[in-house]
Amino acid sequence: AFAAERDGFKAEHHVSGMCIDARGLVVTGPAAQLRSLTAHLRNFVHRVSRISLQRRVMERLSSNSTSVSNAAENDAARRDIDLVARMPAVATILEEVSRSTGMRFATVARVSDTRWTACAVYDTIDFGLRAGQDLALETTICNEIRKHGQTVVFNHPSRHPLFACHPTPALYGFESYISVPIYLADGRFFGTLCAVDPQPRELDPATIQSLEKFAHAIGSELDRAGLHAGPGSKAQS
Repeated sequence: AFAAERDGFKAEHHVSGMCIDARGLVVTGPAAQLRSLTAHLRNFVHRVSRISLQRRVMERLSSNSTSVSNAAENDAARRDIDLVARMPAVATILEEVSRSTGMRFATVARVSDTRWTACAVYDTIDFGLRAGQDLALETTICNEIRKHGQTVVFNHPSRHPLFACHPTPALYGFESYISVPIYLADGRFFGTLCAVDPQPRELDPATIQSLEKFAHAIGSELDRAGLHAGPGSKAQS
């Protein structure tokens, strides 16, 4: 994925070299020129990460295409995506989540023990993820939330005691993050309400509480819409 995107970036921005070493992406060229490329390089890293992750997902889906359990999971994911798409309040909630947090990407994600799928998306930074698309489950913090059932929020992951060495913030290039679990009335885990941004955003307790209320409202609406068989496991105690 890096090799496929590298030549185009070099030609567009007139840099003399690009490579990946043990520490990260290395770009060479005139110092004054490189200083102006920070945002472009961040977008390049995001794009390469998305391409590589999507390839991994497609390879995994292709390798399991004959599996009965995988077919059932695909059917369940499509059902839940359609269900969320018929909930007009979700679009309003995602826009309000973005406004209140200052984070410019927000999503309702369906998270099972095998799959992370975006059900609805609000994106003003061209993150590139659309409703119905998957991320590799093992690369998401939502997979951890599925297990422990708690809200996760942080700012400046490189300075965070738990997330400084976590691969996910570096992989997706975000500096602010919040993800709130969504539960159904019977305690089953459906997924998460998430927001991220490449820039740091400080969230006060009132904002975090409002997102938890939104997640609860989404869970209640899913129940009202007639979802009786959710994708996830029982709530963790």
